[in-house]
Amino acid sequence: MDPHVFQLVGGNAALDFVNTIHDWTAAEPRDYLPTFAEAARFAEAAGLVTRAEARALAGLPGSAELRRLRELRVRLERIFRAVRSERSPAPEDLDALARDAAEAGRAARLQFDRGQLTRVIDLETAGAATLRLRLVERAIALLTADHLERLSACPSCGWYFLDTTKNRSRRWCSMDMCGSAVKARRYYWRTKGRGRRRRQGGGRAAPK
Repeated sequence: MDPHVFQLVGGNAALDFVNTIHDWTAAEPRDYLPTFAEAARFAEAAGLVTRAEARALAGLPGSAELRRLRELRVRLERIFRAVRSERSPAPEDLDALARDAAEAGRAARLQFDRGQLTRVIDLETAGAATLRLRLVERAIALLTADHLERLSACPSCGWYFLDTTKNRSRRWCSMDMCGSAVKARRYYWRTKGRGRRRRQGGGRAAPK
């Protein structure tokens, strides 16, 4: 079986991470991160780790860290959903994210490169937690950014994305996925309805 191709439609790695559940509106959604090795592969695809780091992560014992990643994903989904609905996220979710941020802060070091100061979380320091802590940093940066107001969610699958269109007209996670599928379903039901009306009309007596 060919490996899953991650659809990076969120415009932010933290959103793409939440979107590794497909879909959030389903009773039994599919999880695209069934193993820690797949999580490492996603991290490389999303630009969170280098290829060498992804290989190193995939070789580490990751069952406990995979559980923490899934807990973070659910927590972030609840927070993003609340923000999207213009509600305050649950205090317990914010407190847990603050603890995550504190853990990321302890693992981070400051690096001055090309005239810019950045926070770096090294694989050598964070180990298997590298992906999770880098995701926490990305999530915090997004949640405290001005462009958070552009956060949107696909009405079909619940995937999150930043609507960067000038008039904020983006509706779907991807036109190739949900957009086309919904339009096809609408077309089917419209044509089916017209066919039913024609059949019903054909059975009527002609007007005199």
